[in-house]
Amino acid sequence: MRLALAIALACLIPSPWARAQEPPVVMMCRIADESGTGWVPEFIMLTRQVGGPRDGRIEVFDPILKALVGRPIVAGVVRDDAASRSYGWALAGVRNRSGQRTERLDYRLTVQKGDGAALLQATALGYDNVMTGRGVCGRAPGDLPQEPPPSPRR
Repeated sequence: MRLALAIALACLIPSPWARAQEPPVVMMCRIADESGTGWVPEFIMLTRQVGGPRDGRIEVFDPILKALVGRPIVAGVVRDDAASRSYGWALAGVRNRSGQRTERLDYRLTVQKGDGAALLQATALGYDNVMTGRGVCGRAPGDLPQEPPPSPRR
């Protein structure tokens, strides 16, 4: 009787392997490049692992990472308050089409919690300019507009 009760209880308690099978939380962003440099991606996907050995791990993937690295890389939360959350990641040793090279390209994506408005900033180590893009982020494809917002005319 005790053995049967123990087996029944064991079946009711979720195993760590069951939790590890949960899909990651995904956030997708459409961004309009305001800099015209090509270093601001038009699409960004962030994933946060839920459960398993990488629980809480955040990864980022975009067309630039696909071309240069070929896979997602680790990102982190660099700021989180009531209004917004900022994520950061970096690329090492990148070169643009003109042959200019930087040791590191730092990215920061800030997403407003209320409406998903997004600001992406890319800063090349050793250069003064900050490349920017604006757009919107959402948790599901239906949360995103079909086209990125137009760049403001200057």
